[in-house]
Amino acid sequence: MRVSRILLILLCILFISCSTTNPNIKSITAGDVHSYLREAPNADQHPNAGANILFEYYYVEFFKDSTSINRHLERVKIFNERGRYLASKTISYREGYQKVKILFANTIKPNGQVIPLDKKDVHDSSAYAGYEFYTDIREKRFTMPAVEDGCIIEYAYEITNLKPILSSDFFAIFLCQEFNPLEIDIMEVVLPDNIELQYKKFKTSITPQVTVKNNKKAYIFTNTKQKEIIPEARMPSLRDRNTFPQISLWTLTNWENISRWYIKLVHEQMKTDSELVSFTKQLIADKKTNEEKINAIFNFVSQKIRYVSVLLGPYTHKPHLAYEIFQKRYGDCKDKTTLLLTMLKIAGIEGGPALVPSDPEYFDETMPSLEIFNHVIAVVPSAGKYFWLDSTNETASYDSPPFFRPTTVFLIHPDGSCQFIKTPDIDNKKDFSHTEIKYKINTEGDADLDATYTYSGKVAEPIRYFYKYSPPEQRKKYFERSGITVKELTLNSLTNTQETFVVNLKGSIKNLAQKLDNSLMVLSDVISLDSYRDITAANERKYPVVVKPSYYSIENYSFAFPRGFKIKKLPPAFLLRKPFIYRNEKYSFKKNLLDVSIEKKSFKYTIRLENLDAFKTFALQLQKHESSIKNMILEKK
Repeated sequence: MRVSRILLILLCILFISCSTTNPNIKSITAGDVHSYLREAPNADQHPNAGANILFEYYYVEFFKDSTSINRHLERVKIFNERGRYLASKTISYREGYQKVKILFANTIKPNGQVIPLDKKDVHDSSAYAGYEFYTDIREKRFTMPAVEDGCIIEYAYEITNLKPILSSDFFAIFLCQEFNPLEIDIMEVVLPDNIELQYKKFKTSITPQVTVKNNKKAYIFTNTKQKEIIPEARMPSLRDRNTFPQISLWTLTNWENISRWYIKLVHEQMKTDSELVSFTKQLIADKKTNEEKINAIFNFVSQKIRYVSVLLGPYTHKPHLAYEIFQKRYGDCKDKTTLLLTMLKIAGIEGGPALVPSDPEYFDETMPSLEIFNHVIAVVPSAGKYFWLDSTNETASYDSPPFFRPTTVFLIHPDGSCQFIKTPDIDNKKDFSHTEIKYKINTEGDADLDATYTYSGKVAEPIRYFYKYSPPEQRKKYFERSGITVKELTLNSLTNTQETFVVNLKGSIKNLAQKLDNSLMVLSDVISLDSYRDITAANERKYPVVVKPSYYSIENYSFAFPRGFKIKKLPPAFLLRKPFIYRNEKYSFKKNLLDVSIEKKSFKYTIRLENLDAFKTFALQLQKHESSIKNMILEKK
């Protein structure tokens, strides 16, 4: 019975695929709801799920004038409280650029009673009220009524796009599997017949059915009967194309459509006035080299021009005038980049904007679309190298990498040409942290401490930002949460981003070592170590393990015990070199002094299922090492 119903729905969808109004997007309340309830899957069929996606339909149609319309229908059976979050819906839209219409919304209770959504329960408000964010983005929000276990909720709405940003630019990802089981999921894309839909498939055999009618071409992707994804520790993102089935879709045929359009917007706004020109020349008056000028201009824009997001009217991608940004002393990434490029041009230095993808790890250069990007920086070539200038980062240095991981950015040249270029990786010699703590432990196990935390290069940026915007007392509280009574806390410059950032701390801590009696102490948890216990604890696993990267760090700890105390068993040196981790531990004990030094760094790496047993064996050995150094016993001789 269920199969025949699915076929009926599919035939209906195919029949209406090129329809402008799509009248068959309709509620199941127009038919036999009791039959639909009986045929829908039950909770005992999916014990790990909170709900079942019975039917999801996404429709988008582009017109000759590049306007478009989107329609979305979702029908869900709620199994239990874990699925009730699906009963709340937020629809974002841009006031003046899009119109939203809710077509219907109903709750069908297990007994067949239909409870429609009351129009007065649809709330329309600014999307970012309370944030420093100027925008015309609004939200229609509602929550379905009378939701209970075993009910079905359904809603459908349409969004009319009145003013496209970039002509005929469409990009979407059709995820074929999600965290709830799925019965039927259909995406239909309708385009004028002069536009081809491009697509790439990953780990799926789904192929669109293509129909042509009335100078329009419809592409229909149908996905059925997918089990839920059960989350696992350190699993890949749903965007991981090597793990999860999906289809990427887009319409643009080349990147030059974007680069020529965007550079025109930037050039139009790189306007100066006498005040901006005079200020820039004065700012660089004593700077002799281009690098010194770049440093001075970047520091001004990054530190003195406040970051305030502005997505209002035409200014979603178009920056404001450079001299207005200078006068107002605020702007978002596109504004700050435009002001920076304008001031550099006054100084005789040429640079260009570079668009940054919102999800760099899954960026694909073969899929042109403006929708892929959500950030922009300035890139300045100089003497065979590049300066990567993210002026939204007020604690960055002009000569540091813009991101913690290499990222492919879309660089646009002044003539409108473009290229993809990868930002540099962080450098262990320049971008690292160094912790040095000296403890003096008394006979009760309490300790005085003298600590120096040194942060260099890229690693200094988030730390400097934290201290810059933390009041003095809050800075102390940070250490107090670790049990440290702060006696003295000093910092070096919060604004000179060329300097290594140093935090000096003097204080005390109770019960650093556990006193068992007058001749015996135990020092516990000297070092922290990720030994992947969450991976070895699971008997079964379906997805790869993703190891996240970290920056290079050095840690030196010195523990001075009362005279006469000796360590019972000194841990041996420990060295790890794997594709995903480097770790070097050294221990020494002289007189009454225990010294511990650690170097460590992890690397982005994926452990495939065929290598999981070997990884678990490695992790279990690492856990043995962790346990062996957890407690260090010291005896008084």
